[in-house]
Amino acid sequence: MNTALHAPQTARYLDGFVKLRFLPSLFGDDFMRAENNVYLYAARYLTDYNGGEWTFIHLEEGGGYMAPPEGTWRFENAENWSVAEVSADAAGIIITALVLNHRSWMYDRHDEEELCALYCRRHRQLMTWAEIHPEAPAIFRALD
Repeated sequence: MNTALHAPQTARYLDGFVKLRFLPSLFGDDFMRAENNVYLYAARYLTDYNGGEWTFIHLEEGGGYMAPPEGTWRFENAENWSVAEVSADAAGIIITALVLNHRSWMYDRHDEEELCALYCRRHRQLMTWAEIHPEAPAIFRALD
């Protein structure tokens, strides 16, 4: 019987030159298009989003996400009737997860196995982190 307790994974906010390597690490060779998708999805789903400096968060066990400027964000998705007031951190998880999911489906449909596998792995890593996030119910409701 395995009774070992698992230490929760940690997230590290990146700054300086380390940020330059984050997007290629998260999104692979597709990082420029994927980053643009993050900003487009934010404009679509976050009420009153009009740009700003995003924070890059690296997850200890792999992957990561981008978070919009600090504050409370109103996430609205008419397609699943989701409306939630969330922190910038939770909004970043939601938006990044939507982009990872979208791009994994796109690359699956276009026979790009490596990129599809990367996006699927990054999505799983992010969802593992989201499960222990204080705003997990709102995050998963938004993604439902």
